[in-house]
Parts: sequence; C-alpha cells; structure tokens
Amino acid sequence: MISDDTPPVLWQRIFHWIRRRPSVTSQDRRNALMLETVLFIAGVAALSMAVVSHVTAGSAGRAATLGALAIATFAWSCALLSRRGYFRFAASFTVVGGLALIWLSYASYGLQAQSSLQMTHLMPLLFAGLLLGRAAVWWTALANAIALLIGTWVDMAHATNAAAASAVLPSLFLSAMNFLVLAVILDRLILSSQRAIQRSAELEIEIEQKELAFARLLQTQRMEAIGRLSTGVAHDFNNILSVILGLATSSRHGGSVNTILPGIRQAARRGAVITRRLLSFSRTQVRHVSRFDLAAAVEEARTLILPMFGRNIEVRLDIPQPGPLVMADRDELELSLLNIIGNACDAMPKGGRFELSIKSSGGHALIDIEDTGVGMTPEVLARVFEPFFTTKPKEKGTGIGMAIVHRFVADSGGEMNIDSTPGQGTRIRIRLPQATQDTPAPETGMQALRILLVGGDPELSQLTTELAAAQGYGLVQATDADEAISHALQSAAFDVVITKHAVPGADATKLLREIGRMLPDARLALLSERTADDLDDPRIQRLRQAGISEQLMEILRAAKADHDAPRATV
Repeated sequence: MISDDTPPVLWQRIFHWIRRRPSVTSQDRRNALMLETVLFIAGVAALSMAVVSHVTAGSAGRAATLGALAIATFAWSCALLSRRGYFRFAASFTVVGGLALIWLSYASYGLQAQSSLQMTHLMPLLFAGLLLGRAAVWWTALANAIALLIGTWVDMAHATNAAAASAVLPSLFLSAMNFLVLAVILDRLILSSQRAIQRSAELEIEIEQKELAFARLLQTQRMEAIGRLSTGVAHDFNNILSVILGLATSSRHGGSVNTILPGIRQAARRGAVITRRLLSFSRTQVRHVSRFDLAAAVEEARTLILPMFGRNIEVRLDIPQPGPLVMADRDELELSLLNIIGNACDAMPKGGRFELSIKSSGGHALIDIEDTGVGMTPEVLARVFEPFFTTKPKEKGTGIGMAIVHRFVADSGGEMNIDSTPGQGTRIRIRLPQATQDTPAPETGMQALRILLVGGDPELSQLTTELAAAQGYGLVQATDADEAISHALQSAAFDVVITKHAVPGADATKLLREIGRMLPDARLALLSERTADDLDDPRIQRLRQAGISEQLMEILRAAKADHDAPRATV
C-alpha cells in the first residue's frame, strides 16, 4: 500500500508547475500558456542553432553562435517573466524583441532580400493582436512600416542602376499591403471579440436579473395562492359553522338532540374533508377508499344538499335503491357534490330547476346533473377545472371547487364531462368505475395502481388499456401535453406516466421531466426508436417497439411494488 505522504514524481511536479500561474483572468491564463510554449520552442531552436554553428563553423561562426544564444536567452527570459505573473509585460517585450530583429534584418540585407521571410515578419503583428489588443496592433504595424522604409532605403542605396532602383518600389507596396491587410483583419476580429465578450457579460447580468425577477414572481404567486386559499377556507368554514350553529340553536326550539347531533357530526366531517383536500393540493394525502352504494351515499347527503337550494329552485333527485357500487372516497364524493350544487345555486339567482340522477351503464356508475342556470361561455368552460379560476365575486368564489371535483373523479379512475351554453344551463356527467360484490375492498390508505397515458397513439393506447383492465389498474388518457399537465396538477395519485416521442404541443422528454417534478414518486416511460432523444434523466425509461408488451408489464410490476411498499403519511 502506497502512503499518501509519497512525494510526487518529476512529471507530476512539472505538470503542477505549468498549471500554477499567478495570472488573474482565465483568458490571460490561456494566452500566457500559449506565449510561454512558443517562447520555449523558440529558445530551444535558437540554442540548437548555436550548437550547430559552433560545431560546424568553429571560431569563424562565433558571431552567429552568440546571436543565437542571445535569442535563446531573450526568449526564455520573456517566458520566465510570464511565469512570474508579468504576462502583458512579457508579451510586449516579446513583440518589441521581434521587431528589433526585423529592423536589424532589414537594415543589414534590405527589403528585397526579405521576400522568403515575410510570413515570419508577420509574427510580431499577430502576437500584438492576440495578446495585447487593438492599440498594440497599430503600433506594431507602424513599427513594421518603419522597418519596410529602412529596407527600402538600404536597397535604394545599393542599387547600381535605374532598373534595380525601380524594382524596389513594387516590393515596398506589396509588403506594405500585406501588413496593412493583416492589421485591419486583426483590428476587426479584436473589436468583434470585445463586443461579444461585453454582450456576454450583459446577457449574464440580464439572465441573473430575470432569475431574480422570476423568483420574486414565484414568491408573489405563492403568497397570492395562500391568500386565495385562506379566503376559500374562511368562506367554506363559515358555511359549516353556520350549519352547526343553526342546528345547535334549533335545540332551544324543541329540536331533538338525537336528530341534531348527526347533522352537526356530518357538517364537522365535511369541514375535515375540506381541510384534508386543500392540503392535498400541495402534498399527497392518504385517501380513505372503500366500496359503497353510490345511491345510499347521495341519499345520506340529502340533509346537506336540500337546504342549499332556495325556495324558487325546483329540485329533482332520482336516486334508485339499491344503487350501483363504486370504489372511492365517500367523503370526497359528498364534498364534490356539494361543490357542484353550490355552483348550480349561484347560477340560478332568479330560480330554476336542478336535477340529479344515478344509474348504471356499461360497467360504470353515472351521476347526471343538470341545472337551468345562466350557463358558461366556451372560454369559461375551457378553464372550469383550473385551480383558483372563478367568475364569481371575491366574497363568493374561491376557484377551487371544480378543481376538487375533477381531482376526486380522476383519483377514482373516472371521467367527467360538462356541456354548457350561455342561457341554456349546464349538464354534468360523472362516470365512475362500477364495483361488484366480488371486488376486494382496498386496504386503508391504499388504492389501485393508476396510469397516465399521454398521446393519441392507437396501438399504445389499446395495449395499455388491455393491460390495465387485466390487472385492475386505473387508466387516464391525455391527448396532448396541456391535458397531461392538467391531470398531473389535479391528481398526485399517478404511479406510471407513459408517452410516445411524438406528443402534440410539446417535446416528449421535456414533458416527462415536467410531470416528473409534479409526481416525484411516479415511474416515467418513453416509447421511442430515435437515438437522438436525450434520456440523461435516470427516471425516464426508454421503451422499444419490439417487445413493448413485456416492457410495459415490467414497468407496471415495478410500479406496483413501489405502490404497495409502506410509505410515510404526511
């Protein structure tokens, strides 16, 4: 076993030394590493040239050897300055040194002798642009122009005839154009880069400000929601207290205690249901699901239903005995009916007719409700299940009544349809799965596995429907993304969410992630043959068309195991 105190090897020390630099900004660090690499290579090359010159030329090449050694020393000195944190000084010194060598070359050999070295002479200009900025580019360009003039003067001085002198000017023009074009290009590139960096910084500030504004907006919406909930709770509990006080007062006028106490108990139970269901909007609550006679439950609630109507409203209740059996939360059924009836009463301020009937059809228990109230416009009908949406005055409406009704129906595995026209009243049909005497009642706090299927794919829909029916699972289908999110918002009881890659109105992967945030305990599945789908989210399981039935059964078995596992109640 190697001790942690073992000293690092040589290459680790070198690597650590290269990475450790005192430069402040990340851009300076990258530029410094590039400059130091170039200077190190230049120093090694110059040293090699010095060695070769000394070996081959001996004392005759002493001047060349010393010159190469001077260049190597200069390059490594600049690299050392950069390592010490003086990056811009080292870069400037490098550019000046390069210009000095160019001047010396032009002064010694003239302009025309430099044709093969033009690319090398562009290096100081490139370094100035990359490392020092726009101003350095133009100062370096000016120094290159001076070098060109020096070389031109040398060539003119050594010209032996007019033809040789006239050939110098074209060389000057071409060389000057090379430096000028490069300087302009560097200047434009640097300006664009600076603008992009500035815009990037501005965008970061804007994004940060928008995030702060969004956080403040969310907080405002939370406070608004709390205010609306508080108003709704106060309004509903005021009604409950009125019922309790009215029943308690009736004892003074000869009312029997045996007839008064059940009414008080039922009103108090309604208040407990309201509290429990309001809490379920923010966190999952244990539902008390049982098998019961639907007609008997509605008949039992008659004592709370009838007093809600004014004398100018005709009430017809068609409740057959015995009625169909259903598997649901009985208290939530009662609360849902009271919410629907309260809306019907508000819709008939001048009187009208209210009808409620119960019957069985095709394995479902049907609750048909109709009123002759003012009705709803298509715009209002489209938002009727939206939490906190209401057209009533603030002192009357809370906007959570129909959302509670829809959530009860969805949690019970049923469906709800509303038909309404302005001036022609409203018709509501609630379809609940009908239970039989052989259907085992769920344990306290437990309910059947529930599946949310998103998209209109007929094959997937048929297969999922058959599997759910065979296992006795509840299935809710959503045709598009908006409907799926609405179901997820209104019911936290889904255990599995399944969709295909093609979902109307949204990207399937993003939709599953959004629903996953709303349903943290649900299993998420995406049927897709595409390899481009981003499934980095470990919660999303990819399904293939081949063997889809077995894959679905595997997911449902895993979800059932999660569903049946003991959970902490809140």
